[in-house]
Amino acid sequence: MNNKNYILKSNNIFTAVNNEVISGAVAVKGNKITAVGKMEEVIKLCDANTKIIDFGDRLIMPGFNDAHMHFSLGSIQNDPNFCLFLVDCKSEEECVERVAKFAKENPDNEWIYGWGWYSAVWDNPHTPSRKTLDALNLDRPICLSSFDLHSAWCNGAALEKAGITRNTPQPVGASIGIDENGELTGILEELAATSPVTDMVLNVPTLKSSLLKCLANFRRLGITAIADVYPSGLTNKNILDVIHEIETENNLTSRVSLFPDLKEIDNAKKLKELYNSKKLRVAGLKLIIDGVVESHTAYLSEPYKDAPTCCGKPSLTQEELNNYVLAAEREGFAVKLHGIGDKAITMALDAYENAQKVAGAHKLHHSVEHIETIKAKDIARMAGLNVLACVQPQHVSGAIVSGAYNVYLGDERAAAAWPFREVLDSGAKLAFSTDLPAVYSLNPLWSIYGAVTRSEPDFGQPAEGFFREHAVTLSEALIAHTRDAAYAESFESEIGTLEPGKLADIIVLDCCLFDIDPMDIRYAQVDITMVDGIIVYERDR
Repeated sequence: MNNKNYILKSNNIFTAVNNEVISGAVAVKGNKITAVGKMEEVIKLCDANTKIIDFGDRLIMPGFNDAHMHFSLGSIQNDPNFCLFLVDCKSEEECVERVAKFAKENPDNEWIYGWGWYSAVWDNPHTPSRKTLDALNLDRPICLSSFDLHSAWCNGAALEKAGITRNTPQPVGASIGIDENGELTGILEELAATSPVTDMVLNVPTLKSSLLKCLANFRRLGITAIADVYPSGLTNKNILDVIHEIETENNLTSRVSLFPDLKEIDNAKKLKELYNSKKLRVAGLKLIIDGVVESHTAYLSEPYKDAPTCCGKPSLTQEELNNYVLAAEREGFAVKLHGIGDKAITMALDAYENAQKVAGAHKLHHSVEHIETIKAKDIARMAGLNVLACVQPQHVSGAIVSGAYNVYLGDERAAAAWPFREVLDSGAKLAFSTDLPAVYSLNPLWSIYGAVTRSEPDFGQPAEGFFREHAVTLSEALIAHTRDAAYAESFESEIGTLEPGKLADIIVLDCCLFDIDPMDIRYAQVDITMVDGIIVYERDR
């Protein structure tokens, strides 16, 4: 792939510098943007080596940036030769049928691995059992990860291979399913319980192939940058070596900002020295404070509606969290803290506030990831602490369509969840992401659609949206998936906007999003993806 000089012309250019669309052109020389503005001014930069492309009314904008995903895990879980897809299954029986079909089509796979079952949205919601998997009489272990990746549904062979028996002690903060007769149900909840199984199945020998397939999908969807956050989800010891190998082969067509484990700062410092290019870099650190609502492990200030004695538990104490965040602050690392329950988010903000009090005001771009059930007073704290929210718009419709959040949290808390509008109104920033693989679709345009309409993307229901008072404008959504996603990665000086001097990561959509019904955003497609001034994807039209 070789660079050319380009002038990209359109009646609709969204620079992400501000909220307006302009008419004009973008000049690209080498891997940089050299000018953005009126065509008559930009054309002056044209020479014999410049290719002018007129996109008419199609929208030119910065490439999408997914500010929170698990790149390697997402890659293998979207590789149809390694993982079977269960997200759209409507019953336990349908999941089991797909397992049987996958096993037949992939006879050489040591494990039968699947992802995406979500029992709350089944026609008959219930917890599945190992018995239906064992009834297939397959001679291989089966491990099926839930949609949120916090649970695993296993057959007896998988439990036996992992050394899990009815007498295995219950791990702290996790659960090994036991029925009323003291027998294993096959359901494992949270990392301490699932890892004995998943550590084996997710040591993937075909990782490079899966990563390359995923990068091809990124190009098709206009994703030119991602944040790859801890934990990786795989047990391969060579993940970064493989990604670096892809980079040296000039096939890393999306920029990767790494966020390794906050608890291992010394290791992160070594990684930062090793990986510091504009394609592969260490951008900060990540830690998980709590779990998820669906398994009652999100840390809430008030009990779950359907479990009156349960508020969830944090993964560490406030003192421990304060010490980790302060250490990162002193070493100059931005931090991403996973907080889904409102009390976990308070812990995160308290840790950031403590670090500022001890180490002084900072310029680091700390964030809280997910913020599903945040308190109003904590929203008000975010801007003052210079803390942004990294959120996943597609999670909104997925959770509310199922009705699970109303069951788990009650109507009032469910209605207040994912308050994107309020975060922006507070003066804090939003960065958009998918949390791949825990998402229905990797497509950023589905996330944009979800944030603007608060409707689900398959059928556009409900037409009035789920609690649309929390919605954001189209411009705000695009900025969250470009400029402020780059800010979340401390990468805003290089990418995220169309400005002279920025890296030429540019996409062209098949329409102007500002000229269509917001409900139709979900149908838009990417026509062109450019990374470093090179067109890496062009859709057949």
